[in-house]
Amino acid sequence: MRALSHWILISENIKDIIEQFFSTPVLVAGVVFHAQGKRMRLYTAKIYELQTTEEKRLCEMLDSDRMKKVSEIRSRKERERSIFAGLLLRHAFLQAGHDVEAWKQAEIGRGAYGKPFIKGYQEFHYGLSHSGEWAVCVTDTMPVGVDIQEMKSWKPTLAKRFYHEEEYNRLLALGETDIDRQTLEFYIMWTAKESAVKLNGRGIGAGISHYVTDADYKHIYDMDKEQTFRTRWYDILKGYTICVCSETGIFPDLPERVI
Repeated sequence: MRALSHWILISENIKDIIEQFFSTPVLVAGVVFHAQGKRMRLYTAKIYELQTTEEKRLCEMLDSDRMKKVSEIRSRKERERSIFAGLLLRHAFLQAGHDVEAWKQAEIGRGAYGKPFIKGYQEFHYGLSHSGEWAVCVTDTMPVGVDIQEMKSWKPTLAKRFYHEEEYNRLLALGETDIDRQTLEFYIMWTAKESAVKLNGRGIGAGISHYVTDADYKHIYDMDKEQTFRTRWYDILKGYTICVCSETGIFPDLPERVI
């Protein structure tokens, strides 16, 4: 087992977070960032390989809906990503002031587009995402969406297919002077669009081309509904981009690292 010193947490009390979040020492190799705004909270956790006994114990801490989902996933890595996302939701629920017994009784419902919510907690809205070695959870008193993406090589044809002409032209212009910035902005656009569709629960299957980001990535416009949402992207994890979409625009500040 890895040493506790490998933890990086953003929290008022490391010991309490470990006890509340995990209720078991098996995840001391994880990494948690916690960023808090006036209402919204943002959490991320690093995913690592689980042994069979660890996976079983952690699954018992998930809500019944996610336990069933995990049981149907064949890929070990995808199971681990789903488990860590579920653990973050549990942690966020407890951090919102609810107790463990309430979590054990929690039931997941589905909105009009299939977006999940916890029944009986109208002011507890959440979003989950995972990519590569990281999982992320955002909570708010209003509908919220979040997406994380590991930045990999990409093809301009993908942007041409899914992005608005204005966005595509911005990327082309950057490619002439700064390839790294072009890649970063491609993923900022992508996570902004995914966080927007997750906010209303429509999902990426509904299409992301009708969501258009502005040049500073503080807003995203839904051309179908003629509605503008606030967005904020975070560059806190090397090689990854996180974006949160909100109706209120009250986002957490960037977290500081505490070893």
